[in-house]
Amino acid sequence: MEKTKASVTPYRWVVLAVYMLITAISQIMWMTFAPIARDAAAVYTNGNINYIDFLAILAMLGWLPFCIPAAWCIDKFGLKWGAGIGVILLGMGGFLRIFAPNYGWLLACMVACAIAQPFVLNAFTKLASNWFPENEEALASGLLTMSMFVGFTTVMFATDFILAHYRKIGAIKQGIDVILYVYGIPALVGMILYFIFVKDKPKLPPNPIAAEKKVSMTVGLKSLFRNKDFLYLLGLFFVGVGAFNAILTKIDCIFKDRALDIDSTLAPGIVGGMIVIGGIGGAVILSALSDKYHKRKVFLLLAAGMAVPLTMLLQYLSSIVFLGICGFLFGFFLISALPIGLTYAVEKTHPVPEATSNGILMLSGQISGLPIVVFFNMTLITVLYGIAFLLALLMKEIKSPDDKLI
Repeated sequence: MEKTKASVTPYRWVVLAVYMLITAISQIMWMTFAPIARDAAAVYTNGNINYIDFLAILAMLGWLPFCIPAAWCIDKFGLKWGAGIGVILLGMGGFLRIFAPNYGWLLACMVACAIAQPFVLNAFTKLASNWFPENEEALASGLLTMSMFVGFTTVMFATDFILAHYRKIGAIKQGIDVILYVYGIPALVGMILYFIFVKDKPKLPPNPIAAEKKVSMTVGLKSLFRNKDFLYLLGLFFVGVGAFNAILTKIDCIFKDRALDIDSTLAPGIVGGMIVIGGIGGAVILSALSDKYHKRKVFLLLAAGMAVPLTMLLQYLSSIVFLGICGFLFGFFLISALPIGLTYAVEKTHPVPEATSNGILMLSGQISGLPIVVFFNMTLITVLYGIAFLLALLMKEIKSPDDKLI
């Protein structure tokens, strides 16, 4: 039988650009109130900050029941309509927050945005595989990962900046209303753009994997857990993503009561900002290099290997300059491991559906993040990254597109 001819269309960049917008919005939605928790509590919960913090925690909790159903929908209905479920929830939930008269309404909208997360983020490798050639797949996933952190950075800086003026004039409620409009209207516009411009796949597949018929999700799940390389990668994600999320969540604790050459209260913001900036660069640069040389393992080894000394240095350095450099390098190498690892999973496990492997890996990082946060200890995290490095050593490099599991 003659193989389907591969073809690459420039329209792939349109699809990617729109999906990057949706991804950034997804991060803006769930982090909206994190920088202004006290102000939001004064407006919605009579000063109870725990209720406001719960709005952000919802996004992590949403992964537990909805990750597998989201992956099934993406595999069953394709990129446009499978991920489209999340886009609708995100667009409508984000827009309807504008009209929230009380906490109950706001909570319902945030639940919709939380459910949307796995539908949107589980489709990264589906989009990359459907639209991009092999030498651009990790780059596509890297750009999508970058857009997550662009959204995160936007909400952390813009939210407080907008509200600052309204704090001065004692109009907190009006300021929060403006913030909800500023974020809610792009959420609705993003949803509309998605259904206008995003297509499931091009007429001709851009790579051999996209041309293959995928197995069912049930068969795919069984196959994943028989694949040693995937299990090593799963352990890598379980440790690496969970520990990374814990460091960002508890970054305040790292510098508490430490003698630094600046005010210690400023260190978490500076180092955290450098981690995000480094991650945005690494997600693009290292993903592109991974595609160019068609190597995945070496970059995963580099990420886990660099994490060991960097987490040690973050514990003991006293110079903010060197701490900032360490933060930048930590983000640069660690965040790039996400798209490269997701791409490795697709290449190692096809014809298992892309969203299935993507979803299981993302879920593992969400699950591990909770106990690592609760029992947060930087020395333990250094040890965990050492274990991740050993797991990466056990993995086999991708040799060719024909390296199949089934």
